[in-house]
Amino acid sequence: MPRKPTPGRDPRPARRTREEAPARREAADAPAATAGRRQARVPVRDAGKRLDKFLAEHFPQHSRKQVMRVLRTGTVRVNGRAARPGQELAAGDLLDLPVLSEAVREVREERAHAREALAPVEAVRELYRDEDLLVVDKPAGLPVHGGAGEMHARTLIDVLREDVLAGFGLAHRLDKDTSGVVALVRDPELRARTMAAFAADDSPIEKEYVAIVRGVPEPREGEVDLPLLPPAFRGKARVDAARGKPSLTRYRVVEAFVDAARLEVVPVTGRTHQIRVHLAALGHPLLVDPLYGPRSRGTVEDPRHIVDARLRRTPLHAARLVIPHPRTGQRIEVRAPLPKDMKFVLELMRIAQGRARKAGGGPPDDEAGDGPGAGEPG
Repeated sequence: MPRKPTPGRDPRPARRTREEAPARREAADAPAATAGRRQARVPVRDAGKRLDKFLAEHFPQHSRKQVMRVLRTGTVRVNGRAARPGQELAAGDLLDLPVLSEAVREVREERAHAREALAPVEAVRELYRDEDLLVVDKPAGLPVHGGAGEMHARTLIDVLREDVLAGFGLAHRLDKDTSGVVALVRDPELRARTMAAFAADDSPIEKEYVAIVRGVPEPREGEVDLPLLPPAFRGKARVDAARGKPSLTRYRVVEAFVDAARLEVVPVTGRTHQIRVHLAALGHPLLVDPLYGPRSRGTVEDPRHIVDARLRRTPLHAARLVIPHPRTGQRIEVRAPLPKDMKFVLELMRIAQGRARKAGGGPPDDEAGDGPGAGEPG
């Protein structure tokens, strides 16, 4: 028995308008999406809608606030141009957008990272001072200055404001999450000369780092000689045999654990991210390294079940600096003690292997000091 039509409803199948049919064909013929992105045409029924409303309706699994945050990153494009949240869409507009679930997660991680960056950091400690040279121990999490992409409340320059006003300026840099020795020079001419010495391939300056890496390098002592290209804006440095600058890093395994090692690392040249890239190329990246190794925080379980160690940054510490005095040329050697987070990780690893060097799992004698390191003429 034939079904009776619903009152007020046309029983005939809906017919596509002349405008809808091409729009649907255009959606099917949209250019292929690049890796990690999606493309689609705006159908006629959504013409006139704001972009943020359109995305919120088509991706109901994400909140309107999450969609807005992704739009503000500038990664959503309409007809090849970066789109505004309130932009009005037209039928047939080509949308080019990231996989939204991945974009939402990345925004969430960036916001969490920013909150951590705004958290209080350890105090900056003075290691050496005279009229021309100031050397400090920079804590992890504190950028040396406000560079591209840095929106942090404080920098090393802010903390040392009085010294900067007195004329001291940075002679070199450390990454935000790298702790340890940083040198500042007062006179502009002397500072320029010191900066050139840091950058020279045959530099008279000696630098020594402590690194905690994944796995145990073999051989236990060696070098990585790979040319490096500097990173582009907020990008990654990379090995490039044809165009890279000569770069040399020496390393030595100081302590070996089951699946990690403590290294002494000496960068002979001074390229950006040199140690991080070379260790990754060696097959033993830092225990935590969002750019060149594992992105997740490094968790080291406490065998005593008291408290686990969670590394929130790259475990790289500038432990020793030997520098000719900017004015006299006298050899100045400065050391910065290993910070607490790295000491704790290392000691849990020792406990796990039954070779902690102090009762109760405290730091070994050569790491126990929390006072300033020595700054001595040599």
